Amino acid sequence: MNILDEHPWQDLNGEPIANIREYINRYSKSDRYSMHVGTDTKPNSDYVTVITTICFREKGKGAVVAYQKCRTSVFPSMRDRLFHETFVSLEVANILVEITGKRPTIHSDVNPKKDALSNVTIDVIMGMIKGMGYPVLVKPDAWAADIADMYTR
Repeated sequence: MNILDEHPWQDLNGEPIANIREYINRYSKSDRYSMHVGTDTKPNSDYVTVITTICFREKGKGAVVAYQKCRTSVFPSMRDRLFHETFVSLEVANILVEITGKRPTIHSDVNPKKDALSNVTIDVIMGMIKGMGYPVLVKPDAWAADIADMYTR
């Protein structure tokens, strides 16, 4: 079983997506859409909520979004949590390439501002994503990670 099948997927209205592969194929076949992946996490006292989005954006019209929600154990540091977000996004992106033959843009929840906590990981995370052959967007342009953030609550 891979990450697409481990937990259910929903649309932005909270409606279940019965077959995520059919959903992906439906939107990826059209050249109208660009494909994007973002992951965000929300730590709680005894677990971390992980939300991953697969977004199909039609320029000037918005995006169609599927998201997956799961829980995992607490991470020892913010750095470990950001690396987990990146690994999840890369795993989903690799599966999207297998399904569609197209590379999505990965949106990373790291901040280029020097005073931001996540800035200490930005070079490594961007290097991992680019090294795997994916385009990457970071804050403030990482809107797929922002959508994931909305569903961590």
